[in-house]
Amino acid sequence: MISLYRFGHVLALLQTCYSQCFEPFDPKTLIVSNYENSSFPGFNLLRNTDNAMCMMICFKFKLCGSVDWIPEEKICRLNTRFVTKYNSSLMTTGQTFHVEREHFPVHLAGNCLNNICTDDAICISGKCVPVLKENIYKDCSDIMKRDPSKEGQDGVYVIYADTRREVFCDMTTDGGGWTVIQKRLDGDVDFYRTWIEYKHGFGNATKNYWIGNDAIHTLTKDKKQELRVDVERYNGQHAYAVYTTFYIGDEDNKYTVTVSGYNGTAGDGFVHNGMKFSTHDQDNDLESRNCAQMFKGAWWYKDCFRSNLNGRYAKSAVIGGQYMVWKILADDEALRKSVIMVRQRN
Repeated sequence: MISLYRFGHVLALLQTCYSQCFEPFDPKTLIVSNYENSSFPGFNLLRNTDNAMCMMICFKFKLCGSVDWIPEEKICRLNTRFVTKYNSSLMTTGQTFHVEREHFPVHLAGNCLNNICTDDAICISGKCVPVLKENIYKDCSDIMKRDPSKEGQDGVYVIYADTRREVFCDMTTDGGGWTVIQKRLDGDVDFYRTWIEYKHGFGNATKNYWIGNDAIHTLTKDKKQELRVDVERYNGQHAYAVYTTFYIGDEDNKYTVTVSGYNGTAGDGFVHNGMKFSTHDQDNDLESRNCAQMFKGAWWYKDCFRSNLNGRYAKSAVIGGQYMVWKILADDEALRKSVIMVRQRN
């Protein structure tokens, strides 16, 4: 969290730029606080400000995509780009205006505002001043690296991959720092989904979810990630597979997977290197039929698979390729649990 003292220093610097475009203001009158449900990290709720300052501060952050402005109470809330309307839980009594960044007045992006900084810095008088770095984590290993006390504290954390995401971090297994990209503990969430749903992700990080193919691409595009798959059978057997190389392409490349370097106890069930991702509404496999439709899942199918961890969930060890299976371990026997996660290689 950004301290009021530190942000007050930023506002003092900001005053120079603001005075070039608008009437001078006193930074001491701008009350800064944290709205815990905001999509924006660090400070995000500004009071005693006007609409111009509200939008101008948003302009300063590449991460900011919109604002909520409550004129009667002079409240400004900053949002990341995926927020499409204001959050009524602000509990304000006045009228609230939601303004997207692309609809801000053109003059707000004048010469004193047009420097572009990274997502962890703010543009002030032509210079990028870091202000959000300690609040943005790109994955769970980043959290572990910057806060070693998190070791052993498995749970849901916030990271910024392609956008803000709540993910489950395994901070225990083999030293921790794993970002869980798929978790299936029971059948509460249906994984027989469309291309768009797999693109954006679905489910709840506390229990069953798919993080989203766009997020997996962002997490692995530097090609420095390892992959771990943990599965459990209904007879209680636990097994794992680790791959030293794992990354996927972007949507234009159909999220083509590169995976190699197996070791573990589950057997090499991810022999799908070079395959494109397929769903029941987008067939990219090498089989003449649609593997996703045939086996009720979504995966990097070849012709069709050695693993189908996004297949149907079964409540017992029934036999069938349409279920959640890892063939080399238990043939077509349905598995009880599956967890897939990635981590930066040391």
